[in-house]
Amino acid sequence: MTAPGCASIPDQASSCSTAEVRWLALLAKLLAVAWLFVPSAGAATDATPPLGVLLSRHVPILVLHPAEQLQPVPVEGFLADSDLFRQAGQGWENVRGPLPSGGAGLRLDQTLCRAREGVGATSCYVSAQAAHPFGPVVYGAAFKARNRIDLQYWIWYPYNAYSPTIPPGDLWQVHEGDWEAVSVIIDLHGTPLVLGVSRHSEGAQRGWAKVKRRGLRPLVYVGLGSHANFFVPGAHRLDPRFVDPALISVIEAYGARPVDYAGNGRVVRPRLVPVTAAKPSWMAFAGSWGEDGYVRFPGNEPIVAGAGPRGPAFHEQWRRPVAEVLSWSRG
Repeated sequence: MTAPGCASIPDQASSCSTAEVRWLALLAKLLAVAWLFVPSAGAATDATPPLGVLLSRHVPILVLHPAEQLQPVPVEGFLADSDLFRQAGQGWENVRGPLPSGGAGLRLDQTLCRAREGVGATSCYVSAQAAHPFGPVVYGAAFKARNRIDLQYWIWYPYNAYSPTIPPGDLWQVHEGDWEAVSVIIDLHGTPLVLGVSRHSEGAQRGWAKVKRRGLRPLVYVGLGSHANFFVPGAHRLDPRFVDPALISVIEAYGARPVDYAGNGRVVRPRLVPVTAAKPSWMAFAGSWGEDGYVRFPGNEPIVAGAGPRGPAFHEQWRRPVAEVLSWSRG
């Protein structure tokens, strides 16, 4: 390489001194090395933004049904009002001490209210929630899987009280504690691709271009009482793949419509609280978040039907980020 600034003429001496040639040669090498560290025009846009930035960008906006009495809240109020139990023979016995890590055989029980009272107990859970005046929150975590990122938003309601009629009648299905979730699947550049929403025992997905949203925040319509999530308001028929077909048949036998009702009621813009599998400490609790669930048919006593839900880190959506959401049916 010819040193810049000096003439190089074949068979003639350089027009620069030896010292100048050496200095200019060194300068050329330094410039060549510096050039390696200059980012290309597309390098800034090719980098994946920090996961925390992406997570805060797409916090869902929840649209509740006009008749909904509960809203997504922090878990601390429920934990403060709950005792911990383990099964002992045919019953349950109180377990002293703090909420443990693990404890798959344990369950929480909000002792102020009784789920066996069904939809009538909703007012009790509302009052208990009001005693802990926290604003609405969602719990967020981000997972990178190959060339996709799953932004997960976990939503907590202290009570699930489903009825196929408005107002609720004598046919209902309830359980204490309700964990729901919303996922935004994005590429490594931060471009949203798919919205996934939990719905009873599984969920549904929809391409981002067809999602209702406010800016970069998706609108999610919440089913009355059940808190199942939908892309649009309206009456949504219960899917026998995710809801016990026997329950659907019984609802129809009593002349009711087996549907979830989502409507244009209160709009909730929750605050994001980042979580991991171990922090806050309650994330590591593997037991049930609530006492027994119940179902009641007209003219009959309530029947035990399942237990409270597990926490976020014990769901397939957390264990198999991206893949689980993309396995859901399109809605």
